Amino acid sequence: MNRIAVTMGDPAGIGGEIILKAAPRLAGRSIPVIIGDMRVFDELRSGPTSLTLPSFKGLGQGSRGDLEFLDLGFIHTVKPGLSDSHCGEASYRYIREALKLIFTGEASAIVTCPISKASLRLAGLPFPGHTELLAHAAGMDSCVMMLANPRIRVSLVTIHIPLKDVPARITEEKVFRTIVITGRSLRESFSIERPVIKVCGLNPHAGEQGVIGDEEEHISRAILRARRTGMDVSGPYPGDSLFHHIDCDAYIAMYHDQGLIPVKTTDFRRTVNVTLGLPFVRTSPGHGTGFDIAGRGIADPASLIEAYRTAEAMASRTLSRFDIPKSYMIS
Repeated sequence: MNRIAVTMGDPAGIGGEIILKAAPRLAGRSIPVIIGDMRVFDELRSGPTSLTLPSFKGLGQGSRGDLEFLDLGFIHTVKPGLSDSHCGEASYRYIREALKLIFTGEASAIVTCPISKASLRLAGLPFPGHTELLAHAAGMDSCVMMLANPRIRVSLVTIHIPLKDVPARITEEKVFRTIVITGRSLRESFSIERPVIKVCGLNPHAGEQGVIGDEEEHISRAILRARRTGMDVSGPYPGDSLFHHIDCDAYIAMYHDQGLIPVKTTDFRRTVNVTLGLPFVRTSPGHGTGFDIAGRGIADPASLIEAYRTAEAMASRTLSRFDIPKSYMIS
């Protein structure tokens, strides 16, 4: 039976809480392997949240209907809602353990609860987010971040960089790779035989024929290259009007907020983050660490449940066979 690794995310965030709330609805078609620290769960059980702790099995000991738990024993105390180097290190360790399960064939997918970029930095880790970390671990240089819910899918050309740096990153090659990886993933992991993709421009009015910027020239050349390979892709379209009528299988947005605002506005609770282009399946809830509500017991597990179901479905369609990359050391 397939196992899916579920990382706790930042211990000071809502990851532990949404895992406990989602737990009764995860096990069944696959075995969830929760990776984190029991200390975090103990505090959620005994603190103001008073959450029920499920009966966990040890790694490799579960069967249908069970949840397994891998306790790293790294966290001894947690202050909910605060960035902390110890929590940043813990987040990273959870991901490393999940990757070990993938690399050894013990898990078929990874579902990651949210991490704090500030905590990662405090821990001295050089990754701005999950996507970049996982791409490095897998030895990949062309991964794509997609946000999706039952109504809309949007892939991003640039991700976690300042807005002032975006225009310089909008190159023909980067846009082309985003289109190609998105199209291939829609076919292989979402079973869409001939995906229809629409591409946003960067500037207002998609540049107005060069009057409001010339980045659309790079975007147009990338679209033309993709069309020459047989892909059904069009654009660039003005970002302010493209999403009002959802009529394609996926959109390509140029930067973080351009793409995430329409997805999260459409269906925030069921929005899922999917990393495309990895040699394994990885999904995540479409929200952040929730530091502002951590420890209060009001976090909604809907996005985690959707992320887990998405990972199950993708893993059933995707054959993940690859050599352990030299850039990642299991130790």
